[in-house]
Amino acid sequence: MRQTIIEFFFGKKSQLWALGLVAVLALTAANAAWLLPTLDELETNAYVLHRSFALDVRNQTAAFLGRYENSLGNAVDIINQNGALGETTVYRLMKENQPFESLTLLDQNGRESLKNHRFLLITPADLKDRSGEDLFKVISRGEIYRGPVLVSGISEPLITIALPLRKESGFSAIVADVNLKFLLDVVRGIKIGDQGETYVVDRDGFIIAHPNSSLVFGRVNILERKIIATVLSGREADTRDATLVYNNEKGENVFAVALPFALTGWGVVVENPRSFALASSRRILSAAIISFVLEILLLFLLVWNYFNLVRAAALFYSERNQREAILNSLSDGVIEYNDQSQIILMNPRAEELLGVKFSDISGVVVTPELAKTNDKLKGLVELMYPALAPYASSVKQVLGAPFTKTMEVHISAPDLRLLITMTHVVDRAGNVRGFLKILHDISREKLLTRLKSEFVSIAAHQLRTPLSAIKWTLRLLLDGDAGALSKEQLDFLSKGYETNERMIKLVNDLLNAARIEEGKFGYEFRDIDLGEFLRDAVKNYTGIVRQKSIDLRLEGLTKSFPLIYADQEKLTLAFNNLLENAIKYTTVNGKITIKPELKGDYAIVSISDTGVGIPAAEQKRVFSKFFRASNVIRMETEGTGLGLFIVRNIIRRHGGDIQFVSKEGQGSSFVLTLPVKKELVPSEETQPLEEFLETI
Repeated sequence: MRQTIIEFFFGKKSQLWALGLVAVLALTAANAAWLLPTLDELETNAYVLHRSFALDVRNQTAAFLGRYENSLGNAVDIINQNGALGETTVYRLMKENQPFESLTLLDQNGRESLKNHRFLLITPADLKDRSGEDLFKVISRGEIYRGPVLVSGISEPLITIALPLRKESGFSAIVADVNLKFLLDVVRGIKIGDQGETYVVDRDGFIIAHPNSSLVFGRVNILERKIIATVLSGREADTRDATLVYNNEKGENVFAVALPFALTGWGVVVENPRSFALASSRRILSAAIISFVLEILLLFLLVWNYFNLVRAAALFYSERNQREAILNSLSDGVIEYNDQSQIILMNPRAEELLGVKFSDISGVVVTPELAKTNDKLKGLVELMYPALAPYASSVKQVLGAPFTKTMEVHISAPDLRLLITMTHVVDRAGNVRGFLKILHDISREKLLTRLKSEFVSIAAHQLRTPLSAIKWTLRLLLDGDAGALSKEQLDFLSKGYETNERMIKLVNDLLNAARIEEGKFGYEFRDIDLGEFLRDAVKNYTGIVRQKSIDLRLEGLTKSFPLIYADQEKLTLAFNNLLENAIKYTTVNGKITIKPELKGDYAIVSISDTGVGIPAAEQKRVFSKFFRASNVIRMETEGTGLGLFIVRNIIRRHGGDIQFVSKEGQGSSFVLTLPVKKELVPSEETQPLEEFLETI
């Protein structure tokens, strides 16, 4: 029977192909009379629906801008009648019109004479000359200016609107920066099925309102789409025109309608995946396919999908085996879990660290109560909920990886110190499907770091006593207390004394660095006069800079400078290190400038020099221990390389920070930030997580 069927199929295949072709042609002829007009009508209905949504957005946008332009127009009338009311009118406008982010009055020469900002404190130094901008040229012609859409510092789109004022008012224009967050709310509120979206583009093709805010804040430009270029030219457009068809950000072919907004030159676009917008057409078209074509197509798809499934399964098992091999070979533990805190994956190293088998907890929801019923799971619970652990550091964001963070966690069972790296697990579509924790055992590194610090501390203590004895012995000989010496003997002893002094400085720096690492540097805080402190610091180096013909200046110090809460001895050590570096590496006839200023709750002190600078390739290591730049090693062999490490830790212990800018051959500028208020100073001396990370 099977042989007969095979012979029939292969013997009559040409007739079967011909019969199938006739059937397809007959079906096409029978349905063409009703199918094509119906599809065209459905497409027209989809166009009408999408256009109505676009029209709604355009009307709301026009009403929004019209309302606030009217408010500005009313203000113009008041100021034109009485220019003295300008300031009052501006403050009232800001109070009554929430979208106004800032309001500005320009004088007759185009300079900002009054500016009020909703979020920022405006000082006279912030007022700008806008006479060279297009804005001033437009209002000078007596026209209303509507600027391009920009994104402000708080990541919301803004449009600048300016209305001209009569010269008699004393001003040339009133300028408003209008927050367009309203547009974001409008497009999010427009629902066109499950997949449809409405968005607005400005006259340069940038998306300024979209349900996906990242497209707005990311300044995505879609001017390359022909439909966008068409609507921005002032013409209505839709994708019934085949030349305007395009794919959206997800790669989907869309049905779209675009309406121009003549007032600002924008375009309003409503789009829907074509498969959703014309779903009725697809259903009707599917119903028109004859049964035997469906069966052949279904069979073809079944076979095709079968082979794809076989290939996909082979690929899946291959990738799974490869992933398991990689995870099993890692020296760090890896745990994957979902948003329900169910463990999805755990490699052997994680099992070893936590003393738990993955097979025993696979699919179990890890809750804080779990540790109460099973002591073996206590370490896992503390790992999942760091607040329950004996110690958990603050979370640190990893630069360049927005979803990756690190923290140090000490768990009690087993007793381990772990450095945890946390990140998201995303699928190919970019959706978060789980979370990953990578466990790095730092117990050994911590022990080695502590032993190293203790060794350095003990060695330095043991060295300091004999070095001090040598110092006083040499001083005794140099002062002649042991009898007169020849000139040659004095020269030899002087060189020995200087070498001994350098050794004492090295020992002191090593001790300071070790105490900082152990958190035992010891600080005694009290209120000090920063101005007097800086004057004393400069005075101590007057003689040295005079010998090198260096111009050392203290600028910008006023009597009103506040007290700061600090350890004067430690702060003196930090400033001395910075000043000594500046003097040491600044050539003859150079200049060193110290400039303090007050910004909010912080005092900012900059120390700038015209010295040799720091090579760009080495700047990231400036605050590391024992670092010395290659260019200064060639010119100056002395130095421990610990000074800036100590400086940074002292400043951070005071609740401040230190930054620098340097260019080789042109000098350096170190900027210290110190809190003025006592409550901003940390209550205890601890080693920050990032400093520990640098040690491993």
